[in-house]
Amino acid sequence: MLYNRTSNGSIFQCDSCSMIHLEFNNLNINFSTKEKYQEFAAYVHEINVSNSLHRNQHLPYERKIVIPIGGGGCNFVLHPGELEDLRRLCIRTLAQNIVRIPELNIDYSLN
Repeated sequence: MLYNRTSNGSIFQCDSCSMIHLEFNNLNINFSTKEKYQEFAAYVHEINVSNSLHRNQHLPYERKIVIPIGGGGCNFVLHPGELEDLRRLCIRTLAQNIVRIPELNIDYSLN
């Protein structure tokens, strides 16, 4: 079941494994339950960009918004614009299939 799709990714539940899959650019995160996904989505929406940029200004990474993935051994690092894209994708509630395919307007390049 497809829950949401943007030009940068999608959120769907796999028919065979029942996991929630988040694809965003070249990142894939798998959530074992809707609750785990919703915790992640809430976290993403609650990130304060200004605080993150200030707190992480000393980090050597170009992208200063850091989202720990899993046990913290992996981090997702973003620019403010990338965080906004991720927020558009990460809907807070996975109650139903809210995407109607004819309404999708996805920008893409044929390169």
